[in-house]
Amino acid sequence: MGRPDQSPQASLAILVLSGDMEKGLAACNLALAAAATGSRVTLFFSFWGLDFLKIPGGKPTGSFLQRLLGGLNRDDAGRQRMGRLHLMGAGRWAMGRLMRRRGVPTVVQGLRSAHAMGARLVACSTTLDLMGLSRESLIPEVDDIAGAATFLEEARGAVVVTLS
Repeated sequence: MGRPDQSPQASLAILVLSGDMEKGLAACNLALAAAATGSRVTLFFSFWGLDFLKIPGGKPTGSFLQRLLGGLNRDDAGRQRMGRLHLMGAGRWAMGRLMRRRGVPTVVQGLRSAHAMGARLVACSTTLDLMGLSRESLIPEVDDIAGAATFLEEARGAVVVTLS
């Protein structure tokens, strides 16, 4: 297996489908590393991955089912659960403590840093509609709200990573 292209034109497209803390951390780590090497980076958030982009207290609107789904899924950009070893919040607490001690940025900090380095953050328009979310319920770093065709265009010729 050869080495990936190291030129500034190299690109990375990350599809984030999960709202689990460790998957968000992995997405940020990859985005920061790629941006630091001059690669073009796009993070596309869909389904539960949208939790990383939601502002605290963002309320869904729309039909009863959209509001119900939003009420059941209250995670936001600063409150993710561990996918494994959640242990009723103890795993999240332990991971957060380790991260602070080791100087590892949170997902929110990682997304802000990646965005500041040129990474594009894209929210899936279809999923936003399904969940009754609007642009106002997302963090300001979100560059675009777009559909799957936009992700496919970004992924063309790029290294693609899916975190689900």
